[in-house]
Amino acid sequence: MLKFSDSMSKKNKNSITEKFVEDNVKKFLIKDGFLDNGKQKELWEHGVDIKMKHKDCGWYYLVECKGEPGARGVVKSFSGSMSSSINSAIGQIISRMHTKRKSRHGGYNFSVAFPVSFREKVIKRIPFYACKNLRLSLFFVKHNGDVEKITWSELKKIQNKKVI
Repeated sequence: MLKFSDSMSKKNKNSITEKFVEDNVKKFLIKDGFLDNGKQKELWEHGVDIKMKHKDCGWYYLVECKGEPGARGVVKSFSGSMSSSINSAIGQIISRMHTKRKSRHGGYNFSVAFPVSFREKVIKRIPFYACKNLRLSLFFVKHNGDVEKITWSELKKIQNKKVI
């Protein structure tokens, strides 16, 4: 488990950026059968960070990504910035859940993606039943680019065991 000290409040060259999270989640989804439309959204543009359609059916994945605090500049409180990023990602993805495409065999699946340093905090903060009802999954990106996907059922097991 990664632990962060006050020294992380300064800009860290080893921090995982939002672009790194986005690029690696896209690679993960491509391996899972989703198609990349090739469009790159800039940080200032509105909308989800990733929107990909499955090659064989009508499933879409909409993903909101966040990078580590300090990756883009100096932050006063790493933990406070992390909490703010979690709240922001959840709010942004929920605000995009206004679709009528909700069937099991087509429609939208939603996700939030974070650096692995967020894992413990996110798992404690987002209840599994909310993920189940909102079709929300969690992605965590490691420094080497590996992506961990946690579905609502996996989150339920983790939260019921209290193992993080």
